[in-house]
Amino acid sequence: MLFIFAFIISLVVTMILIPPVMKWADKIGAIDMPDERKVHTQAIPRVGGIAMVAGSVLSIVLLAELDQQIVAILAGFLVIWGFGLWDDKCDLNYKLKFLGQLLAVVIVVTWGGVVVNTFPFIDGYLPDYLAVPLTIFALVGITNAINLSDGLDGLAGGTSLISISIIALLAYDSSGNMVMIIAMAVAGS
Repeated sequence: MLFIFAFIISLVVTMILIPPVMKWADKIGAIDMPDERKVHTQAIPRVGGIAMVAGSVLSIVLLAELDQQIVAILAGFLVIWGFGLWDDKCDLNYKLKFLGQLLAVVIVVTWGGVVVNTFPFIDGYLPDYLAVPLTIFALVGITNAINLSDGLDGLAGGTSLISISIIALLAYDSSGNMVMIIAMAVAGS
């Protein structure tokens, strides 16, 4: 039942924060201007992630059991958010964006112990010397793919919402309460 509250808290906080964040984006010059490569025809704010992260993090902090793994996931989340905000303001080059993604993933994997050590069609568990780098590679790859899809309005958000909803459904089926709370908090934002 907490997962429903996670969604609602995240959604409400995000909706409340979006208008002031949009005004703030204009003041600091974090605006995406239209050009021949853009779909939008008017200037739009680039810092909507502030409201989304605030909604998600608040919901998770209020409802999840804050063990080391959850704290590490939140730390990785905040690293991505920080680099995203920096990119929205300063238009970072790909090397710095990649560094931010790698830093966030390394925090989640090493401090949080989030490691995928089983793979389809492979019997048994992978040893850590294989599982850790493969997990880092997969998570950085997914993060980078989402970042690359962010060029079209709604594409990254839409595909992320579909993915996180599927994760929530799978967590529900397997009684993964903490995963479901995190997934629903992210979906709500």
